[in-house]
Amino acid sequence: MRSKKKRKKWIFSDHELVSIEQDDQFYFIAGYTEGGAPYGVTWEKYEAQSALALENRISEGESQMKELILLEHQLKDLIETYDMYMDGIEHFLNIDTGEIVMLNSFDKDDEDEALSEAIEEGFNEIYFRIPSRESHEGYMDMEDFADTVPNEKLRAKLFNVLSGGKKIFRRFKDTLSSDARELDRYYQFVESRNKERVLDWLESIDVSLKVSVGNGDLNL
Repeated sequence: MRSKKKRKKWIFSDHELVSIEQDDQFYFIAGYTEGGAPYGVTWEKYEAQSALALENRISEGESQMKELILLEHQLKDLIETYDMYMDGIEHFLNIDTGEIVMLNSFDKDDEDEALSEAIEEGFNEIYFRIPSRESHEGYMDMEDFADTVPNEKLRAKLFNVLSGGKKIFRRFKDTLSSDARELDRYYQFVESRNKERVLDWLESIDVSLKVSVGNGDLNL
């Protein structure tokens, strides 16, 4: 049973800790009433939905995967969204259409309110919150990439940056900028890693992805 104690969820973005729209009562806060009271999907509702989904999968003997067909540029957009974080902004994937929608938690207009309601109604059924890359994943990518750098001097400089200090991510890229080819290879390396994580996430929500290439479909 979930503890009733107040708890917050934090993530590390760039170089500081920030809180997301989630508290001890709500798994997802869709918005606030004029009086300031939050509304959205409660933890109780979320856990009930998750338990029911698990029960259905067990009773069926296997997970029923939903097929999602994306164009190449749509998959690229999804990967870029995973690698993005903006305070007060959340992104959701509509697994029926493949559309990525952005929800602004600050200064909502009528369109944002309508979108919040649509997401709340279809949360974890049609709309799924796109996760953001964790800071430890980014650090691990830098370490693993540095291991592949053939130039000993550049490799040593990169590991020196990774040994500590402020703004490691920026300093790492600044150090790589002395070699345009290696910098480009680093971006491709990170994109490949993020693609793997996005595919793992889609599998975790029972979505089977196909990417449309030309006149045919390519299974991933």
